[in-house]
Amino acid sequence: MAVKLPLFPFEKILKESDPNIRVSETAAREFVLVIGEMANDMAEDAAELARHANRRTILASDIKMAAKRKR
Repeated sequence: MAVKLPLFPFEKILKESDPNIRVSETAAREFVLVIGEMANDMAEDAAELARHANRRTILASDIKMAAKRKR
């Protein structure tokens, strides 16, 4: 399930990475798509960790563990 994320905050992140560089709209849109896919994957991993622990609630520790697994 793809979540539609707002463009502006991610465009701002890209622009703040180097104030002397411009960001095309297509680059910002692609960045949003990639970040959205990564977030979705991490959410699925966190849910799997919660299920494995016999919980129905995703905890902050599940998110942290899912992030470590992606590194």
